[in-house]
Formats: sequence, structure tokens, C-alpha cells
Amino acid sequence: MREQEDQAQGPSGGSTRSRRAAGRRANDLDGASWTRHSISVWSDIHKSAEELSLKHPAMFPARLAGRLIQCFTTREEKTVLDPFAGAGSTLLAAQALGKTGIGFDVSEEYVDKARERPSPAMDGSGPADGGEGRGERRIHRADARQLLRYVAPESVDLVVTSPPYWNILLQRRTADHKEVRHYGDSERDLGKIDDYDEFLEALAEVFDKVYTALKPGKYCCAVVMDIRKRDRFYPLHSDLARRMERVGFIFDDIIIWDRGQEYNNLRPLGHPAVFRINKVHEYILIFRKPKDGVRHSPRPQG
Repeated sequence: MREQEDQAQGPSGGSTRSRRAAGRRANDLDGASWTRHSISVWSDIHKSAEELSLKHPAMFPARLAGRLIQCFTTREEKTVLDPFAGAGSTLLAAQALGKTGIGFDVSEEYVDKARERPSPAMDGSGPADGGEGRGERRIHRADARQLLRYVAPESVDLVVTSPPYWNILLQRRTADHKEVRHYGDSERDLGKIDDYDEFLEALAEVFDKVYTALKPGKYCCAVVMDIRKRDRFYPLHSDLARRMERVGFIFDDIIIWDRGQEYNNLRPLGHPAVFRINKVHEYILIFRKPKDGVRHSPRPQG
């Protein structure tokens, strides 16, 4: 009976559910783009030559941020936040799409790079020549835990970010033998926290501030990768998701970002003693602030 009610035809021939949704839009995508981007694995987004030249140890492409902005905002929704801005991918994408990108980072080097980089074109929606976009970028060299000093409560339309992957940059990668990657000397860098649980709590502190800054009903997208340290596996994506639920977010969905084409020098990890997995994907965790702004109660564990 419920299915029949949902599909009941109204006077105009559309379903009751379709007519209820007709007065609101989640974004400005056409039907073809909506369908294409709704696929749960994204394999068509790679870093540009300019992004590779920056040698940032853990950045995601501006095109990835741009797609998320296009999926989760309308033209009228203008403010995009990245509390871990790095080289500024989210800010550049927001600017190219006519929005204001606001970012925070503790690295002086990458804050400078984020200010200087040209704004890229976003899948035909940004400036075709890759010049400056119609929007604005603002980046603060500051600890993300202090973001409410710069951003008003309930003023942000979307958050797109990639938090530090714990202190993984400080260890040599076994998958492709890349050396330790240095991100700066700031003692405020969360990537320098040695204890995993303490690191997660520090992330939760940042996202608590993010929750306050975000408008009710709006989305927060976090790009993360799971971690292995020798014999210990750390499921960062699920551990962060639990912390985010405790903050009050609703865990809404996951997209897999397939980066397999970037890894062309893989090694047989653990061979021959123990079989290990070469991780060539990241998770895009999608959270939503409840529409009433009331902090969500985490689902019971069991």
C-alpha cells in the first residue's frame, strides 16, 4: 500500500512525491549530469599538471571539490568552507563556480600557494581559459579549531575538506617507496599527534566548530583514506564517521574515489610472508547537519 501511495498520480500526471519535490532543488545539475555523478565510484577525476607540480603531500584535485560543490549547492548558495585547506583546491573550485571559498591551514608555504594559484575551469562551468573565476577565495593561516573567530554560525552552505591522515606523512610509504613528506613545523598541525585516539578527538573538535558554522540541512564532505602502520590497520573512514555522528551530524552516504590510474609503480606488499592490500582509493564521506539544527544522536552500536 505504501508503494502505491508514493506512486499515486496527481492531476498533472506526476507522482505525489515528484510534485512535493518540484518546488525545491538540491543543485542545478541537469538530469544527465545528476545520473552520471550519482554513481558511487568516481574514477574520472585526476590531478592536473599544475596540481602535481605543487608537490603537496596529500591534496585532492580542484575538479573533485568542484563536482561536490555542483552536487550539493545551488547557484544561490554561495559560501563553501574548507577547514584543512592545504593548497586550496576547494577554494579555487568555489571561486571558479562563482562562490566564496573560505579556508584555514597552519602551513605558511601552502597558504601562500593557495593565495597565488590560478582558478581552474570546472567541467565547463568555470572560466574556459583557467583565469580568475567570478567568485572569491579567502584563506587564513590559522588553526581550524579557531575557525569561529572568522566564520559566523550558520553562515556556510557546504563544507568540502580532507583532514590530515594522522601522522602518516611522517613515515616512508611501502606501496611505492615514496619518502617521508614534510608539511611544515607548526606545532598546531594535527598530523603531528602521535596517539590515534587523541588525533580523532582533535578532528572531532574541528568538526564541532564546522557543525556550528554550517547552515541547517547543509552538507559536509570529507575525503579520507584508511591507514596501515606495519601490522596495525586503522579504518580512519569509519572511525571519523563515528566521531562525526557524536558531534551531531547525520552520516548520509559514501562515494569511493578511485585513484588506481595514479599508482603505476606498485610493489607486492608483504611478499612473500603476508598478503597486504595496495590501497588505491579514498572515501568521500558525506554528512548532513539536521534540518532543525538539533544535534543528531548517534545510532546505537551493536
